[in-house]
Amino acid sequence: MLYIKGTAQWAKVFEPDTKFVPEGQYSIKVVVPAEQAAEACEQLDSMAQAKLAEVVKEQPKLKAVLSTTPAYQVEYDDDGNDTGNVVFNVKLKAVITRRDGTKATQKPLVVDAKRTPMDGSTLIGNGSTVKVAIDTYPYMMPATKTVGVSLRMKGVQVTDLVPYGASAA
Repeated sequence: MLYIKGTAQWAKVFEPDTKFVPEGQYSIKVVVPAEQAAEACEQLDSMAQAKLAEVVKEQPKLKAVLSTTPAYQVEYDDDGNDTGNVVFNVKLKAVITRRDGTKATQKPLVVDAKRTPMDGSTLIGNGSTVKVAIDTYPYMMPATKTVGVSLRMKGVQVTDLVPYGASAA
């Protein structure tokens, strides 16, 4: 389990977003200063490299065509300048289909600073300080010949809430 603490953007953690995934998907972007994110980035990069080595060992012919996809992005401002932040895009499917064909629903646990469960009556706005618990899943995508690490949300702790829709004034 990996924990990432930073500033929330576009938190959809109470109701799944069905715009691109019909069954619904929970998501949150966590913005972290690069210095604070270095350890997590290093961990994720080493997981991706380990998966790459595993795939190459199993299928040596793919060595020349495989590439890795980072589990995070460097943040840029509107002018294309590096802001010094790293963005982790964490998701969780609301409905999963098991190998036997049965479906199961899942949702992240969302708590406040005192670890009291939040019910969604106050939505998490951009700028809230959060700590996100993440399960990591290394993958190899045959269609694109890429190897990477998927970040799946397990829980969110909101340590400093900026309510969604609150005036920035």
